[in-house]
Amino acid sequence: MSETDADTPIPQRLLDAALEAATIHGISKLSMGEVARRADLSRQTLYRHYPSKDTLVAAVVTAETGKLIEQVVAAALTETEPQASLEAGLFTALTVLRDHPLLDRLVRTEPEALLPLLTTDSSPVMVQVRGVVEAILTEGNPELTQEPVAMRRFADVVTRLLISYAVSAPDDPPEVVAHFLSTFLVHGAVASGTNLEATP
Repeated sequence: MSETDADTPIPQRLLDAALEAATIHGISKLSMGEVARRADLSRQTLYRHYPSKDTLVAAVVTAETGKLIEQVVAAALTETEPQASLEAGLFTALTVLRDHPLLDRLVRTEPEALLPLLTTDSSPVMVQVRGVVEAILTEGNPELTQEPVAMRRFADVVTRLLISYAVSAPDDPPEVVAHFLSTFLVHGAVASGTNLEATP
């Protein structure tokens, strides 16, 4: 075990090991024993932190989604105009998702294992991404908080589109997709009565 591993909190070491193992073997063949070995920890320690394989996989997905969200928020906050902010966030999300080794493997080999983790309304991915979409949009338009129902619906549409594009990436480059989606979504929101136009 390296000094770096020793300094890493045990839950993070287990998540890192699980991510490595799942990227190599997939979720269906993910072995709790191998995760423990990769983390250089006992199985008892693994089960103490993550009582089941499902719990461990959900934690990995949540952690990876959190990393993605940090990058998306940072990109979106470089812009002040709502459409530009949304476009920057979408571009970053699409780029990161295309390059994610575990997502790439699961899309190619185990889509049936991936979809429940991404597409159910209560999944950590849906909940986290919806929340960050709302945060990005209200950052430049605080008045949107006065339209909570419309805002929630809009954030839900963006979330579902983003996850759909992540699972089945289009042939167009990420910058083209991000520009099209942000233009389409903002114009559609304005037409439906949700004020996403730039404020003076």
